[in-house]
Amino acid sequence: MNIFSRIRNRFLTFFGDIKVFKYPFFLLYDPGSYKVKGSEVRKTIDLIEPGDILIRGYSNYLDGAFIPGFFSHAGLFLGETKKSDVQISPGYESFFYEGKQVAIHAMAKGVFTEDIISFCKCDYLVILRRNKRIEPDVDLTTDFISIYAKALQNIGKPYDFKFDFSDYGNLSCTEMVYACNEHFLPLYNVRLKKRSVMLIKKEMLVPDDFITQEFDIVFSSQSVKQSKLEAIMDFNRTSA
Repeated sequence: MNIFSRIRNRFLTFFGDIKVFKYPFFLLYDPGSYKVKGSEVRKTIDLIEPGDILIRGYSNYLDGAFIPGFFSHAGLFLGETKKSDVQISPGYESFFYEGKQVAIHAMAKGVFTEDIISFCKCDYLVILRRNKRIEPDVDLTTDFISIYAKALQNIGKPYDFKFDFSDYGNLSCTEMVYACNEHFLPLYNVRLKKRSVMLIKKEMLVPDDFITQEFDIVFSSQSVKQSKLEAIMDFNRTSA
C-alpha cells in the first residue's frame, strides 16, 4: 500500500468518526462506541429477571461529572409489560412501552419504560438481584407483584431535579428505584445518605449506593473492573 492510500484510508477512518449536531451546530470526534457490546447485551437478555436493579454508566458524559461515584444511572427491570396493567394519563402514551423485556427508569423527560436492549446502550452495566441468603422467608416472586404495580404507577411522573426523597411526586432515577423497593432495601445495606449532587446537599441515593455485598451481582460488563466493584462495596459497607 502506497503512502497516498494510507493517508486516504486514515482520513476516511477519521472522517467516519465525526458526529454532526445541527442544533446547536458543532462537530464531535468520537472514535469509540458503547463499551457494552452486542454479545454482552445477549447475555443480559438471557440472565435478567423481573425485579433486578440495573446500574449503568458512561464515559465522557458531562452529567457524570456532577454525580458522585463511578456509575451515573439506575433503573428497574420489569420483565413483560402489558397495557392492561396500567392506566396511562392522556398525553403520556409515549412514556409506556409494551414488550417482553422492559426496563423502567427516570430521565429528564420523566419516568418511562423501554426495551432492555435500549437501556443496555451504555459503557458500564451491572445487574443486581435480591436473594434467599438475605431474605430466606420471603417469596420473592410474589413480592415482585407489588413492586411491579408501584413501578407502573410512576409512569409519566416528572424528573426530580431537586433529588427530594421525601416527596415521590417527582422522581430521579435512584429515587424511582428506591420508591419501588424501599421495603427491603435496608436489608441490603441501601440507605439514604447525606450527599451533595449539583450543589444540592440532602439525604439521597446515588447509583453507586445500590452496589453492596448483600446483593447478588448476576452480571457486570467487561468494562467494569472487579476491583472497582469491590472498592464501591467496601465503601458502602464502611459508610453504613
